[in-house]
Amino acid sequence: MERVKCTLCGNEEVLPINNSIRNVTDDILKMYQCTKCHTHFIYPLPKETELEAYYDGEFRAEVHTKAYYEKSYMDNIFNNFTPEAKIRVKRVLSELKESDDILEVGTSVGYFLSAISEHVHLAYGTEWDSGARGYIEEVIANPKIKTAKNPWDFEQKFDKIFMFHVLEHIEYPVEFLQRLKKQLKTCGKIYIEVPNVDDIMVKTFENDAFKNFYYKKAHIFNFNEVGLNYIFDLAGFKSEIRFIQRYDLSNHFHWLAKGLPSGNGYYKNILSNEVNEEYVKCLVKAKQTDTLFAVIELED
Repeated sequence: MERVKCTLCGNEEVLPINNSIRNVTDDILKMYQCTKCHTHFIYPLPKETELEAYYDGEFRAEVHTKAYYEKSYMDNIFNNFTPEAKIRVKRVLSELKESDDILEVGTSVGYFLSAISEHVHLAYGTEWDSGARGYIEEVIANPKIKTAKNPWDFEQKFDKIFMFHVLEHIEYPVEFLQRLKKQLKTCGKIYIEVPNVDDIMVKTFENDAFKNFYYKKAHIFNFNEVGLNYIFDLAGFKSEIRFIQRYDLSNHFHWLAKGLPSGNGYYKNILSNEVNEEYVKCLVKAKQTDTLFAVIELED
């Protein structure tokens, strides 16, 4: 029987995770935890050709619905995610210049590209999902936005590159960042947002209902701060990692009480904004927020 190794760092000391993986209906794929880089990873590693085909249609149907590609549904996705896109722009606004050419890897239907386009020269985006690209090109139709399938389809360099919940989907993240590095201008930066596998619901509360929802077929890797730094060091970047929280205390109570998602604001009549703000401060201090936000740049 083949011995399981960490598909990120090659370490042979790994621990099986017995929770189910969302959207996996057989016993072929399993989740493991690496004792060296702390990454939770799917084994065996899917091939890039399989991933490319998966993201051009099947992925959206699994995560959303088969009606995803209807214009009205994509309109809803765009509108529902635009508020968070604006938060992401606000987070980096002080670093943006009107002369910047930026690239987003993994655009979905273009809500971040649209939000950031008014603050930069040109906004480029890549997306494996041809239906989502078509929506950006035909419906959004913003002359400041350019789209392609892969970053290397654009034969130019960028001032800033953004990846929101994309790195965990990539088969070989070190090699991907090394290749992306070639499209980064001198003094340019890459901004990367990923789920944090040290999320308090996973690491401390060990809530099985949440974990069975958390682990997904599409997420090849689930990183914490250690795993991200391992990737960035190997890829030749210096990094700063920030801890941010997207979901509130109500959401966590909802999981603990009912074992179900969609609990944001559920107990807002009891839990004030001040209580939630203090809770988030505690999560940041413990490094157990639900999300990591990394800013990386070329080593000196």
